[in-house]
Amino acid sequence: MVKSLTSVGNSKALIIPAELIKKYGLEKVIIEETTNGILIRSANEESNFQKKLNNLRKYKSEIYSKMELEAREPEVINYYSDPKNNLSDVDLEIL
Repeated sequence: MVKSLTSVGNSKALIIPAELIKKYGLEKVIIEETTNGILIRSANEESNFQKKLNNLRKYKSEIYSKMELEAREPEVINYYSDPKNNLSDVDLEIL
């Protein structure tokens, strides 16, 4: 998206479209200098890790119930009974 800067007194302002403000919940922004220019992002933005963690907390009971049911399945028991298989095989996409 290409935008023009607007003069405001002795400064310049960037008008951010309302749909982007709503989409990203912008109230405050962080402006960072990068090697490629500037980066504007929400000051309220949670990291992807924090979003995933909050989602896990939100559905903790359901996740534990599902894990308990799956842990009783013969296929799962056989898989993890084999010493060469370990928790590093867990599909992280389920988180």
